[in-house]
Amino acid sequence: MSHQLTDSSAPIRVTSAPASPETRRAWLRAALVLGLFALTGAGLGVLWEHLWQPSQGLVVRREWFVVDSEFRYDPAGLRNQFSGTGLFVVIGGAAGLVLGGLTALLARRDELLVLGTVAVGSVVAAVLMWQVGTRLGPADPQVLALTAERGTVLPDHLALGSPGALLVWPLASLVALCAVFLLIPGRHRE
Repeated sequence: MSHQLTDSSAPIRVTSAPASPETRRAWLRAALVLGLFALTGAGLGVLWEHLWQPSQGLVVRREWFVVDSEFRYDPAGLRNQFSGTGLFVVIGGAAGLVLGGLTALLARRDELLVLGTVAVGSVVAAVLMWQVGTRLGPADPQVLALTAERGTVLPDHLALGSPGALLVWPLASLVALCAVFLLIPGRHRE
């Protein structure tokens, strides 16, 4: 038995079927969820900066220290330096829980697409909240102290004490999303 290879001069055409209306709606919902997370993250960055109260410090030998007017360390001011990170975690965690749960309730059909969208959207929200909040806050007093006079009072700058605080948004969002998916039965396509 011999096999012969035929040489076909006709090109192979690859075609794809157009996306169904349901697929287009699913991608539109995903884009809306991403937009909602981004807008919420930016808006909460403004809120974070507004609620945060900076520590005051003085310039001594071209360096900024959290000290009082007599150059003694200010324990309350030193403790307050971590309030920005704590406030970020509280606001971001609450928002992540609300948005993750709300998204799961409203978009129950395409669970994997929703999961991916919430994961990406929550990371975008965390980064936007961090960047908007820190850019609206005061400048870094250590940089300003290089050119300031001795005894100049400067506010602290808004910063995250740890980059790990950015993970609170995705963790809270995904916990809420998974809880709703597991506890409330979904509507599956037939």
